[in-house]
Amino acid sequence: MYKLSPSDFRYLWNDCKHCYFQKVKYGIALPSIGIPGVFSKMNGLLQKSLVGMDLQDLSSELPKGKIQVAEGYLKSAAIPSKNDCYISGRFDFLTKLDDGSFSVIDFKISDPNEDKAQKFSSQLHAYKFALENPQNGIEPKNVSKMGVVIVSPESIEFNNGGVNFTSKPNWFEISEDMDSFYGLIDEVSGLLNGPVPEESDTCAWCKYRLCFPHQNEGAQDDIPF
Repeated sequence: MYKLSPSDFRYLWNDCKHCYFQKVKYGIALPSIGIPGVFSKMNGLLQKSLVGMDLQDLSSELPKGKIQVAEGYLKSAAIPSKNDCYISGRFDFLTKLDDGSFSVIDFKISDPNEDKAQKFSSQLHAYKFALENPQNGIEPKNVSKMGVVIVSPESIEFNNGGVNFTSKPNWFEISEDMDSFYGLIDEVSGLLNGPVPEESDTCAWCKYRLCFPHQNEGAQDDIPF
């Protein structure tokens, strides 16, 4: 069984099939660049302040319901039709809506943009599948809404020795299309069960790797210390 990370559908899968293959099949992850500390701090403040809030207190465009979980862990059953992959990872926020169903939402600190938000569709569908088809007997949750809330500072004010940033949350709903998600997983399964993809000439990490010839075993014997 192949463990698939939801966040990899947004970036690694689209950026480089060779690097994606190496990570999922052999556990060879790309070097970690790290997130600037200010973004981690802002994300932590968001998570702490939002739990227990009604979504409509953020924006009237959001569905009505209480945010219950921040940064929850999920793990799914096998995904059809190949049944050789499962989802494992963390989601941002889970909200119980007034009708008893749930909404899974990703918060992003970025420029609000519809095209940018829609690129997270596969990631959110992965969350939906895992929440509705959990592993290990966990109670499934019916996810009726998916979306991205993008927060971007719009103004700054200095007041009594402090600094206040203001921003308007921008809601971008993701339309459900599970057939496309299952098609994506079949494509991923086909890649992982095939030969190693060629290194990409558009991937910065592949370009770096190709700058150096593959070393033969025993090459360390030539090191003069």
